Amino acid sequence: MKQDLMKLIENMGQIKKRFHSVGGQSMPVHNIIYDDSEFSLWKQEVQLELQEIFDRTHDQFIWDILIIVKQGFNSWKDEKSFNDLQGGLQAIYKNIDKYYPKSEQDTELLEENRMAIRKPKIFISHATKDKDYVAALVNLLEDIGLRESQVFCSSASGYNIPLDEDIYDYLKKQFNEFDLHVILVLSDHYYESVASMNEMGAAWVLQKKYTTILLPGFEFKEIRGAINPRKIGLKLDNDSNDVKEKLGQLKDTIIDEFGLETIRDVRWEQKRDQFIKSITEIRAQQSIGEEAMQILQAACEALDGTIIKTADLSGEYLQIRNKEFITSQDRKNVVRWYGGLDELVDKGLVEPKGDKGQIFTVSKRGYDYIEQSK
Repeated sequence: MKQDLMKLIENMGQIKKRFHSVGGQSMPVHNIIYDDSEFSLWKQEVQLELQEIFDRTHDQFIWDILIIVKQGFNSWKDEKSFNDLQGGLQAIYKNIDKYYPKSEQDTELLEENRMAIRKPKIFISHATKDKDYVAALVNLLEDIGLRESQVFCSSASGYNIPLDEDIYDYLKKQFNEFDLHVILVLSDHYYESVASMNEMGAAWVLQKKYTTILLPGFEFKEIRGAINPRKIGLKLDNDSNDVKEKLGQLKDTIIDEFGLETIRDVRWEQKRDQFIKSITEIRAQQSIGEEAMQILQAACEALDGTIIKTADLSGEYLQIRNKEFITSQDRKNVVRWYGGLDELVDKGLVEPKGDKGQIFTVSKRGYDYIEQSK
């Protein structure tokens, strides 16, 4: 409460003394604090106090400070994060009465007003590279009965960010003004996206309810970050009966949250099966060609997973261990195999090493693809 937060802010000077240096001997020297147990305890207590304020007020300044507390400390930028946090907490200290109502009656009134204003909304957090899958999901939400104003999805026309809006300001507005149900569409692409990971972190900080949907090829054991990996989610390439059951649960949850009319079973089953068919077709479209598959299989079988692309006066070559794929210097044949390699690179199944474009190695996604193809 008020006195607890004020005491935590007053203790910042003592906490700052917990900084210590790491590095040296040709390594950059950094002053860090993230690994200090006393700082970690203090930070968690500050986070709890700020979270309580935000839950009551949805103040944007409190939001910004919460983000610093949660995401700002990762060793190399600890000093900057601490300075930003210190400035923010001192500003809160000077205006402390703004954030605490005078009585319990005021607290209840604030909560009633907040709940009256905040309407439910679906926010689909996803990577841009997965937009085809997400488009199918948006269509399913429409079939359940949601309108454009009840869904926010950055890659879907009509559901995305309006013209001239700042993307991060608009996203913050969604979290502040709506009772969001976040759908996290997880994949390798998701974890490669900084924006997606920030969305996940925001959902965690604000304690939003969330549903996880795992795209084909992504496993439960690969879930990491701020969300609970043990929470049951929907895996789109699981057993057909499991997928149908989980989709039915999602449908019932959305109907209840938004007060929608119940869908007749026959109509729902048609729309559900159409969605599952769309997912299967999208996955098939993302499969690789014959040449790419042969190259990837051979590379996965090689101990080091290395592909060598070379050229000299005698011709152009593509090798994995002792296997040569370009057996004829006929230009059509050369282009066919080079095209297979380019396809693997474009889909992230192999990765170039160095800057000469001669050496490539199989990525984790490449090994997973072959394993799932067996």
